[in-house]
Amino acid sequence: MGPSLQREFSISSPHKTAWRIRAPLVAVFLWLFLWANLDTGFWNLDMPDSSSEWLAAIRACLPFLVLPLAAFILIRSSALKLPGLAPSRLLLIYGILATISGVFSPEPMWAAYWSIAYLATILTAWTFVDGRSPVESARTMLLITWVATFLVAAYLGHSSSTMIFGHSASAYNRPEAGLDKLSRSSGVARWAAVPGLVCVVRAFYSRRLIPIAIFVAVAGVCFFIVFRMQSRGAVFGSVAALALILVLSRRKRRYALPFMLISTVFLSLLESPGVISQTVSDYLRRGQSEELFESMSGRTHAYEHGMMAFADAPLFGRGQWTDRLVFYEHVHNSFLQALLNGGIVGGIPYFASWIAGWIMFFRLHNKWRWLSRKDRLRLLESGAVMMFFTVRAIPETTTASFSVDLMVIVAVYVYLEALTLDVARRQASSSLVPSALAAPRCASSTQSRQLSQVISGR
Repeated sequence: MGPSLQREFSISSPHKTAWRIRAPLVAVFLWLFLWANLDTGFWNLDMPDSSSEWLAAIRACLPFLVLPLAAFILIRSSALKLPGLAPSRLLLIYGILATISGVFSPEPMWAAYWSIAYLATILTAWTFVDGRSPVESARTMLLITWVATFLVAAYLGHSSSTMIFGHSASAYNRPEAGLDKLSRSSGVARWAAVPGLVCVVRAFYSRRLIPIAIFVAVAGVCFFIVFRMQSRGAVFGSVAALALILVLSRRKRRYALPFMLISTVFLSLLESPGVISQTVSDYLRRGQSEELFESMSGRTHAYEHGMMAFADAPLFGRGQWTDRLVFYEHVHNSFLQALLNGGIVGGIPYFASWIAGWIMFFRLHNKWRWLSRKDRLRLLESGAVMMFFTVRAIPETTTASFSVDLMVIVAVYVYLEALTLDVARRQASSSLVPSALAAPRCASSTQSRQLSQVISGR
């Protein structure tokens, strides 16, 4: 085998290296700047009066720095490659259309600010894969994202520990008072669910006892927080994501049904089905009246207001944050918010981004044997997180506007895109190997025939 063929085979061979950041440092810093911009807004740009206000103002200015720097990096380099079915590209198209629609907003400057933050998120994610090792760089972006969600979840859990881990019947809506309205119950549950899902996948595929124990312990605390928050969107999203992990994990799928049967029998021995049903019903109702429960905590009224606002500007929308700026209410639905922000024109690429993301995920899962152990782990983590946010997109807004949800999903999308191109390249390389190896054998057989003819005197 020649040196060139050896290089082709060595691409996918595992090798141990010292841990280091395998991504451009500029991309890492820009990504961290966007994380630092969370929980700020256009209102923080007024003249500050205190040190805390100055800090908030500086954080609020970061998108104005990140967007031009990320755009400059991408323009200077021609190494960025995206597959044809790229959900991040579809989100960028939606973001550009929503930015243009901001001219119809009641507050164009506010809409422009959130458009800048939105576009900066996608372009910064692209700077990670704008180089020679896009898959490794995208893995680093995912790792930073997982660690960031874990750190925020740990901070929220510690800051409101007496409310979350106390003796009260429920912690629903209690963290708001202790955290100075930093995060509602749904927000706290979201922060905890992401690292919890990642730890479940890591525990499934770890081979040593100590890491398994650590991952299981962290996942247990995370999902206990989700349970205590009683955010129905986070609870259903977590259940759907855990079900996806069990179904797709080939080594664990055989244990899923027996585990569910044993759990059902065990619960039925502890309590009667009627008591269990009532307990589940009480948990989901959170003490709400019949009317409030059926309206999804008032969300159906927000949907009605959103549909009326959409009817006023159905084609192009009114830019980012239309729900807050037009009818002063959070619309609590990603797809309706996308229609409000970008209209039907912008809603088409937005809806397509979800479909493209899932198509790309399942295509990669069907090519399981082409993935390294690291990428198999990352793929399952990405799928679990995608499922969580797909379910959460119904009662909350996810990728239609700038938020931590957008940053997490964009990191997942860009990783899937980089992995798709890498697998396609390795498949194309492997298809060339047999023909390259067959040529010398053909030449050798021809030479052997000529030599035998000379010996025989022909």
